[in-house]
Parts: sequence; C-alpha cells; structure tokens
Amino acid sequence: MKIKFLSYVIKYVKFFLIITILSILSFCDKNNSIDYHSSFKELEKTGYYKSEIFSKEYLKIYGKWKLSGSSGGFSGTGCDLFFDFLEIKEYGIYGFVKDNTLMEFGKIIIESSDENVGLKISFEEDEYSGSIFFDKVKYVLAGKDILTLNSPCCDRCDFHFQRIK
Repeated sequence: MKIKFLSYVIKYVKFFLIITILSILSFCDKNNSIDYHSSFKELEKTGYYKSEIFSKEYLKIYGKWKLSGSSGGFSGTGCDLFFDFLEIKEYGIYGFVKDNTLMEFGKIIIESSDENVGLKISFEEDEYSGSIFFDKVKYVLAGKDILTLNSPCCDRCDFHFQRIK
C-alpha cells in the first residue's frame, strides 16, 4: 500500500514540476519581447535627441518600412530575415518589429555624411531593449518608397525595404 501511495505522489510531483517549468518558460519568453503597440508608440521624439538629427535630404528615412529582402553576406545570398519591418520615428528613434512585437529599439547615431559616399549611421539599442540587429553600421539610401541599408564592408548583409507608411 505504501508503494502505491509513493508512486502516486511521485507522479503528481512530476506533473506539477513540468507545469511549473512550462509556466516559467512561458513567462520568460513574454518578458524577452516588448509589446509593439504600447512601448514603441509611447517613446517621445525627444527621448534621445532634442532636435532633428537628419539633414533635409535624409528626412525620407522616417516611416514604417517592410523588409522585402536582403543581399550580400558571406555567400552573397543575403541573411536570414529575423524581423518583419523597421520603423523610424522623429528624432532618430528606430524599432525592429517581428510578428507585431517590438524586438529591438533605440537611437540612430550619425557616423558620417559625405556627398560621395552618403549617410553612414549606426543603430544603438536602448538600455531597456533586447538586441537582435547584429550588423549595426549601415549606409542609407532613402527614396520616396524604398529604403536600403548597405553595409560599409565585405561579407555583411544589406537590407531592402518598401514603405508601408
């Protein structure tokens, strides 16, 4: 009789351990992503800079950009598309979004601006943000409905976007 009782207790303990572990993992997963609608939209445009950081010719960078593809990289076939779109808000605030969840946000830093080469920027994630964008330095080619972020050097990925709004 004691053996049957112990086997029931062991089964229940295992069951509760599994439920507890799954609950903890589920909770941790939700804390690693940020709800896009509430967090990103509440960021004040003067959160990082007090005034406009881009010259007039680069104001086209602002908007919501759908990732349409990538190119370059070591094999030349591009990189994994680990986000769905990029939103850039005044003044120099960016956010990478996947499945309507903000995965990374922060400020854009202007590295240099040259007539021959163009605008060179870097993405610096906020201290409260996750980090998914590993290739932080890019050259910007911004048109009315197309945005391209080109890598400054070899074997790195370029990202191509189409304007959503």
